Amino acid sequence: MRILCRLFLFFLLACSSQDVKKSNPALKIAVSANMQFAMIEIADLFEKKEGIKIDMMIGASGKLTNQILNGAPFHLFVSADTLFTQKIIDEGKGVANQYIYAIGSLVLWTNSPRLKDKNLFNLLNDKGVTKISLPNPLTAPYGFQAKLALENAGLWKQISPKIVIGESIAQATQYVFSGICEVGFTSKSVLYAPELKGIGSWQDVPGHLYEPIYQGLIITKWGEENDKKRTKSFETFMKSVEVKKILLNNGYQLPEKE
Repeated sequence: MRILCRLFLFFLLACSSQDVKKSNPALKIAVSANMQFAMIEIADLFEKKEGIKIDMMIGASGKLTNQILNGAPFHLFVSADTLFTQKIIDEGKGVANQYIYAIGSLVLWTNSPRLKDKNLFNLLNDKGVTKISLPNPLTAPYGFQAKLALENAGLWKQISPKIVIGESIAQATQYVFSGICEVGFTSKSVLYAPELKGIGSWQDVPGHLYEPIYQGLIITKWGEENDKKRTKSFETFMKSVEVKKILLNNGYQLPEKE
């Protein structure tokens, strides 16, 4: 009889646990690759304060945009560029206005000891640099801006044979870290990650060569329809002082106005 009671209690608790999981599922957030390290901190803090778990899908903003437009079930999209988030809104898959949460900075990075502390931008056309990594300009905003910077500097045609395309900023950064490429374009925020901080050397790409990289967040139509209250709570949290501090500590600038 005791064994039967214990089994009944076990199944009761198991069912209750499943009911809790069903009633409190994780928020699914599409996150641009440059934001992944800052978002780990933000998600951890949000989970502790609100008790809501976050599931992140990391990728190039362009690819994530296509997934959302094709019906992927994400509650929110934390993009590397406001053009992608605006496209989702314009096509009826996003809700209301987007929130510009940060401004990103484009940098050149090397992990090669012989290039340490040298002017990397001036070395892009040098014979000693044979491979340069670049996030895909068609899907990664930082790749688009890197190509624009090279075009504005009159270097694109000259160095394009050296370019090695990464599918996302994470892959382009990995090419430099592993030594496949001597130099690469990436976001400053990626180099603030604990795994990369202090490794190699980097320099800012001259700001007049590319457009400001405004990064936008939106609630998707799917997110509003399936979990409006908790989805809105994360958007509100992204505007908090705690999140702004995390963004600054990860190499981002903050917009003057929300």
